[in-house]
Amino acid sequence: MVRTIIFLGLFLAFKAPAAAQSPGSQEDLYPERLHLDIEILRNAIHEAHPDPYRYHTKAELDKVIDAVRDPIQRPMGIVDFECALVPIFKAIGDSHCRATWPQDFADRLRKEGLLIPIQVRILPEGLFLEDELKGFRSIPIGSRILSINERPVEQILERLLATVVTDGANRTYAERVVEREFAQRYYTYVEHAETFRVRYITPGKVEGQQTLFALTSADIARTRKPTGASLLPWGARSEQESGAMWVTMRTLDPDSLLRADQRPDRFIDALLDDARKNEAKTLVFDLRGAGGPDLAMAEVVFSAFAKQPFQVLDDMVVRSIAQPEHRASHEVPVDFYASSNNQLLPGAQGSYRLPHNDPRLAEYVPNDKAFQGKVYIVCDGMTRDAAAALVMMARRTKRARVVGEETGSNAHGFTGGAEWVVTAPNSGLKFHVPLLKYIPAGHGEGPMDRGEQPDHQAFEEPGAMAKGRDSIKDALLELIREMQ
Repeated sequence: MVRTIIFLGLFLAFKAPAAAQSPGSQEDLYPERLHLDIEILRNAIHEAHPDPYRYHTKAELDKVIDAVRDPIQRPMGIVDFECALVPIFKAIGDSHCRATWPQDFADRLRKEGLLIPIQVRILPEGLFLEDELKGFRSIPIGSRILSINERPVEQILERLLATVVTDGANRTYAERVVEREFAQRYYTYVEHAETFRVRYITPGKVEGQQTLFALTSADIARTRKPTGASLLPWGARSEQESGAMWVTMRTLDPDSLLRADQRPDRFIDALLDDARKNEAKTLVFDLRGAGGPDLAMAEVVFSAFAKQPFQVLDDMVVRSIAQPEHRASHEVPVDFYASSNNQLLPGAQGSYRLPHNDPRLAEYVPNDKAFQGKVYIVCDGMTRDAAAALVMMARRTKRARVVGEETGSNAHGFTGGAEWVVTAPNSGLKFHVPLLKYIPAGHGEGPMDRGEQPDHQAFEEPGAMAKGRDSIKDALLELIREMQ
């Protein structure tokens, strides 16, 4: 509780000027109406979230919500209001429980937003330029950014990281989100500008400054250099020198694979056949940036290299088991309640759990052609949901060594699946409240409020970025070669 109150004070101290000029912010919302939206959010969380009191008791959570609601005594724009709600979601500590913009407001942000045209990486040493998004390079790739428009980069990052809701205290996930959305988040939460004075240090340790001109999303799409054919979500490449096969899985979402005309079962069969033909001694599964809501995908992939029967989950938890009364503001997954299991067992704090003989907790068997050699998994803070479950199974059964960063999903339980989408009647914000909590099989070794920890922590090297290399891949393949 103390940690949340401290965070709340720090957040409110800097958030007010963050987005005062955002599109639509002139449409100020009156305090009484915003209070009503907060009460709707409070009720939805208490009624439906599967684990709202994980880090705080019900009374403590209500105090956090009151501390957000009560100071709102003047009209606010939608961006400021969304920022004000962040401490509530942080107190719950669930990245799937969040607020999103009304569609028309999000569309307006994309069309009108004047963006800083850079793509960045957040590394332990600081913020680095990965690419410019305007078709040419005025700042050397791999340069460390020191400031933008005289704002120290440390101040910018802390402001943007504070806007991301994570599982517990998982900072790594927040860093990866800010990387992916840096230009949009800078525009929304830091400042609106037409030019950006960027001060930096090149990979050769030369300090410089360049002025970049803002572009819209459409401008960036028109001026950015073509990068060739888009990559398929799944791919595999034989690395002959190391006797390994590098398997890239950018997503574990079955719908994304279907749209790319890739079938997981056929890909796995072909992968295992190729591994035998190439006499591969090692498989490396690169899951950086991968997610997906269907945990059955984790079972499909793990069965390709499992050596013994395994479980994906130890348990599932729900609190909302009966379809609620119709409310115009609530989108409720009817199918979820129609298929609700009548055999659910009462748990703590109004929750319900699956019985141990439920088929969703069953053991799975390895693929008949399962790979028997060494396995490595590479992951990062954006490795979430089904991909995170795969990492957890592989590490906890000691079937693979995990390299990279902690996963974005909590190691001791994370939410997913069906959700309520509650549209706040006054601000128009959409509150997403998940209905399921998954308890992964086995035991995580890290802190209760963090993701699954890697066996070997690894980050990109700024120097490799300037040369267009993947330093984590290079280092791991070199290690595998040395161990042959």
